[in-house]
Amino acid sequence: MKHWKIQLAALLLLFAGAARGDVMLLVHGYLSNVFVWQQSGVAPVLQQFGWRPAAVLLGAPQGLIPVPLQGAQADDKLVFLQLDTRAPLIAQSNVVIAALRWIQDRYPDEDIILVGHSLGGLVGRLALVRGGARQVKALITIASPHLGTGLAYEGLEATDDPWFLRMMKEFFIGKEYRVVRQSRWMLRDILPPLPGRLLYWLNTRRHPDIAYYSIVRTSVNGMLGDPIVPGFSQDMANVPAIGSRSKRVIEGFSHFLSLLDGYTLVNIVDELRRKERQNAEAKPRR
Repeated sequence: MKHWKIQLAALLLLFAGAARGDVMLLVHGYLSNVFVWQQSGVAPVLQQFGWRPAAVLLGAPQGLIPVPLQGAQADDKLVFLQLDTRAPLIAQSNVVIAALRWIQDRYPDEDIILVGHSLGGLVGRLALVRGGARQVKALITIASPHLGTGLAYEGLEATDDPWFLRMMKEFFIGKEYRVVRQSRWMLRDILPPLPGRLLYWLNTRRHPDIAYYSIVRTSVNGMLGDPIVPGFSQDMANVPAIGSRSKRVIEGFSHFLSLLDGYTLVNIVDELRRKERQNAEAKPRR
């Protein structure tokens, strides 16, 4: 009888100390879509390590449209968010806030890891500052323009045309020109931070007390950054309101996603969970 009680106590301790699952919200970059995580190899790598696709959330004018997937009851879940990245950043961040609330309603006891690629990382950070970070334990951004990008100037200049010239460019250039014109408000939002601009406001606001990881690209000659976003802009440690709270991870030679990002995310999650275990063990027992 005594031996049975000892086994039961050990089993209860095992379940009490088991790692709780997390929800990873994945936000794509400019003119991309939810499929990029699968096509790039990021999602397949995460799935190799136990993460399961739980839902796709489609941002629509009438609100979020959730599409449930088979992994909705898995321990570690992936939720993919579809944005209209031509919209102003405030509008995009509203969709991210709604997605976070959707996750919080369905998984109230699980932590959230917010991951954004390129523009998606910046939009995710804006959502946390504006909407709060309930249940969010980490923000991981991949090649994101936290301090803007000079390409925004180029896009605005290329589409700052009078009516007649605009019609000519739309006729000869076509869809690409129209898409950039439709993105003008977004481009204004990612201009380098100066007083009166959105990034200046965002980068000086108080940020949630969570973990921050900046995945920063590097070129073949060792310089940080890529042709789309400079290295210093990809690093949240250069954001005044975050500073040394952000850990920099140098990985990849292209601005675009690759399966290497999947392995990097796995390593970051392992580090987060290791710290959680250490903090739990360090707490005094009552």
